[in-house]
Amino acid sequence: MIKFFRNIRQKMLTENKFSKYLIYALGEIILVVIGILIALQINNWNQDRIEHKETKVLLSNLKLDIVANISKLKEQQNGLRQRKEWADFVLKSLKEQRVADSAMFITAITRVGWIIDYSQSFPTYNEIVSSGKLSYIKSESLKKALANYQTQVEDYWQIISSYNLGLKETERLAIGHLNGMPEGSNVENLNHAILNKEVRFNLSSIAEDTEFYKSVKHISFYTSVNIDYISSIIITKAEELENLIIYELKTYGE
Repeated sequence: MIKFFRNIRQKMLTENKFSKYLIYALGEIILVVIGILIALQINNWNQDRIEHKETKVLLSNLKLDIVANISKLKEQQNGLRQRKEWADFVLKSLKEQRVADSAMFITAITRVGWIIDYSQSFPTYNEIVSSGKLSYIKSESLKKALANYQTQVEDYWQIISSYNLGLKETERLAIGHLNGMPEGSNVENLNHAILNKEVRFNLSSIAEDTEFYKSVKHISFYTSVNIDYISSIIITKAEELENLIIYELKTYGE
């Protein structure tokens, strides 16, 4: 084909048809430019198609992550409610100097200082940021919501983690008031010891421990605050983020 066009150009030059040659050369250049533009357009179309498909997958994974986070947040709430019940039961027993259920009291006093895992897993968002694919998401409101949610969860986790030392200290004080505790921290062994009344305690002695009483009272208070915060702030933000992701997915045909 190239040889064919070269022969035409040579023929025009030998026949002294210079003006026609110029017109022909210009036409050939235009054809080449059009061919390049078409190739670029096809390449861009392929890139857009690939990006569209990849963005849809990323959004779908983001949705799965946030749904899993909401489920975990609700589990954390249940754990917090249980911990508050234990704290309140211990406080009530100490205040009244009467234990309605010894097994329940031992369970409560040994678990009121349990640490709850507040960490949230958001692997898809981390992947998007680290790989530089944040530009794939066209919605500015969604990008802002993702960043805000990630920051809020990380900040909250840092604040909550600062309470862990206090919880461990409360657990240490509680165990110090119990006799017959099984070796190690095996839950099954502890439950067995409680059911068989192998663990004993002196209610009067515990009530005189003002440091322990204040610790449990503090746990009851900030646990209640955490329950409300998770409900009104973090879960609300997570559900708003989920709705934004669902809305964005609709633009990708899902």
